[in-house]
Amino acid sequence: MTKTIRWICEKCDKKWIHPVEKCLYCNGDIKKQIGTNLKVIGVTKVHAPSPLHPIVPYNILMLGDENGNRMPKKTIKDYNVEDSYEDKADSSENTVAVVKIKYDFYEAVKEALELMGDVEVNENTKILIKPNLAIPGYSYIGICTNPRVLAGLIQYLIEKGAKKENITIAEQSFFVPLEKIAKKSGIDNVIKKFGVNYVDISKTEFEEKQEREFTFEVSKIVNDFDLILNVPVIKTDMIVGIDGAFENLTRFLSKKTFDELAKDPKKAVSALTLLPKIFPKFITIGDASIGMQGNGPGMNGVPGFYNLIFAARNPVVHDKAVQEVFCLRKLPYVELAGKLGFGDISNINFTGNELESLRRDIKQPIGSKLIKN
Repeated sequence: MTKTIRWICEKCDKKWIHPVEKCLYCNGDIKKQIGTNLKVIGVTKVHAPSPLHPIVPYNILMLGDENGNRMPKKTIKDYNVEDSYEDKADSSENTVAVVKIKYDFYEAVKEALELMGDVEVNENTKILIKPNLAIPGYSYIGICTNPRVLAGLIQYLIEKGAKKENITIAEQSFFVPLEKIAKKSGIDNVIKKFGVNYVDISKTEFEEKQEREFTFEVSKIVNDFDLILNVPVIKTDMIVGIDGAFENLTRFLSKKTFDELAKDPKKAVSALTLLPKIFPKFITIGDASIGMQGNGPGMNGVPGFYNLIFAARNPVVHDKAVQEVFCLRKLPYVELAGKLGFGDISNINFTGNELESLRRDIKQPIGSKLIKN
């Protein structure tokens, strides 16, 4: 559900719209105030397009909560003053939740997961988190999964009842030592803060799995967990279009398998389409806080300050939603996956924000003959 959030001094009642640890006026303790009963108290219709808001007309609602706090909300739909406003949760396979980050990464991740239908965990649930740490880079460059997103996710899981000793972050790099990436990306600080486990997938055992004409060597680590959370950073890719839910799974493969697929881009796209089929069911949390646009996914890309979190149960739906939000050309593996019945890309249900209110035209990856116009 859509929420208003304020940080309030318990001593002098000063309010902030962003997190603060101590009151700047009296040094008093801070409490977080969350409003959930939202009503429309004002409406402005905008007819002038801009780079971040190209689709017009749209409405800017002023929402008020039960605590007297206010928050703007962009929507294509028409509302009247005094109407109630609510984004409803939906756990169906064709749903994607898209939430804007308002200063608090934890609340954004939590809201996205709740709108997607939430995740069920307890003290015995073994959880595997797969971020994107394939290339070393600071979080503000958009190359690696943002450590603030991972921290928010782990905090949420622990508050839901998960034990830190049952949470594992796993990744491998085919290019540089993983330790170097963890330090530069800031993920190592998250691991130390929460005391969760950290595994280099390249050092695990692999087993062969056959799908159609492809033989994959897949890490056995995927068999050891009750819940897999796939957390890619959303960035453009000159070969496959985007690094999203599908591409992030390639680091569960052996380097031998990856190198064989990398020799033939067309073969790689066909193989990429099959990856969700060979893995246990997982949930994707797309980190589009700071992503990448242009000729990604490496150093030739340009940081994209998207300020969004995506969440979906189906990876095809997730990556198709990313394509649509950022006005990217058709992604060949998504189209093929849809035709093979791995996800319904013709009828995606957006919750949290409407597709038309999110659309923005980012810099396209160029030079790939695989990406269709």
